[in-house]
Amino acid sequence: MAGDFYDLFATGGGRLAAVIGDVSGHGIEPSITAFQVKYLMRVFLRQYRDPAQAMEELNSLLSEQARPEELVSMCAVVFDAGAGTLRYASAGHPPALHWHSDEVRPLRATGPLLTLLSQASYASREVELAGGDVLLLYTDGLAEVRAGDTMFGEERVAGIIRREPGLDVQTLCKTLRD
Repeated sequence: MAGDFYDLFATGGGRLAAVIGDVSGHGIEPSITAFQVKYLMRVFLRQYRDPAQAMEELNSLLSEQARPEELVSMCAVVFDAGAGTLRYASAGHPPALHWHSDEVRPLRATGPLLTLLSQASYASREVELAGGDVLLLYTDGLAEVRAGDTMFGEERVAGIIRREPGLDVQTLCKTLRD
């Protein structure tokens, strides 16, 4: 039982949302919070087109009921196929990695961890998409895997994408897991 979660769903109007996050701690409580966050984001991302606004609503709601030791990192991305863009907001989550035009660009946090500040502000950023682009969302569990005293690290995650551009997504995921 842990607090890692992800979700992928249509929000309407030709848009698709991807959400990934991690609730601090281990056990049943973070698992329950992860379940709540995942489904509340479905509601808020259908209600608001802007992921930052959805995140602010979620943060306000969670801050009223959360235990102070329970923090949530999260990245929410809304893909708009018609506009050829993605719009994202991130609450202290490890940076998503966007492969575009032969380079990997980190999509860094746009606000603090959820529940850290009850009145926190979050910003959304919009990114142009092109054919062949890849967006990698992951939790700290990938970057913090250790081999002895050495962590795998975000730069090594990005390096795998750089090393084999155009790798199909299934193979990329398998390579990262291995």
